[in-house]
Amino acid sequence: MRYLVLLSMTVLAAFICAEEPKPADLFEKPVALGDGEEFLVTGRAQGCPAVCDFNADGKNDLMIGAHESMDTSMGGIWLIPNLGTNAKPVYRMDKAVRVQVGEDPDKVACGCKSSGRVLVQAVDWNADGWMDIAYSDTYRGAYVLINEAKDRDHPTFRKQPFYSMEKTNHGMMAGGGDWDGDGVADWLHMPFAGFAYKVFKGDTQDGKGLRFPEGLKSSVGIKIEGEKATHCAWAWDFSGTAKQRGVTEYIGTVKDTREIVFFELKDGRSRRVGVLATADGANPQATIGDLNGDGKMDVLWSCGLWGNEFQKTRVWVMYGKTRNAAAAGTLAAPAK
Repeated sequence: MRYLVLLSMTVLAAFICAEEPKPADLFEKPVALGDGEEFLVTGRAQGCPAVCDFNADGKNDLMIGAHESMDTSMGGIWLIPNLGTNAKPVYRMDKAVRVQVGEDPDKVACGCKSSGRVLVQAVDWNADGWMDIAYSDTYRGAYVLINEAKDRDHPTFRKQPFYSMEKTNHGMMAGGGDWDGDGVADWLHMPFAGFAYKVFKGDTQDGKGLRFPEGLKSSVGIKIEGEKATHCAWAWDFSGTAKQRGVTEYIGTVKDTREIVFFELKDGRSRRVGVLATADGANPQATIGDLNGDGKMDVLWSCGLWGNEFQKTRVWVMYGKTRNAAAAGTLAAPAK
């Protein structure tokens, strides 16, 4: 009987181990985006790429939050249309449209040249089918740009507060994804370079649009200790088994490394599962979204430190292998 019990435990342990995904089985190898002949080089330091469909043509576009150049502490947001298809996207920086507030380009205070980021996410605040933008300046606050609904190809916006730290904080990072498992994308606030995780729960209006509660006090803290991301973190059930295993899967980046890392969080304890990729430039900023519209969550990133890494400001994607499309659209394009 003793041997039978031990054998049963061994079989059960093997079954449980089989349920835990290997990061390499979840994503394809990284590829650099472009137009088929040349890579998409943004030329803007520490870019944050996000999936969107700003012109509502059904093809997933890119949105980049970054420094204005390789030698400035000011930042902005650019929209890059998909000139191809979702299956074979084509992106060119010379077709990018600078996001404007009224008649002027939106100017984002990054804090400093060497560490400031502009973290962006497509939303639909009013559920009107026009893409709005939530972003953080990593300096002091976050904002929402409300689409004035005048021109799909060259949108203009009006700016309103999302939340404020009320004082200068160069270590404010951010992320998103689905942190509570309800199938709706959330916003993640990471003050003090990931020391704390605070979630603004995403909400829809009868399944349309995407917005977050306003004001810092409306966020909910997540207990997270151990090995964790510090500069961005995006949660999703990438494997399709996270909920059954009682864990939260998330990807993120860590201070002083160029790695995009896969983590698992359980009972307030985070652990590093494995490295998905290593960026060729400094300070990579990663996000997630269904770029090719196949119902599988993808990982995107860009990098490039100010001053001397111009050619490393490419945009990369690792296409997902696991179909888990319950709410992928909230991280691709707002409901139309």
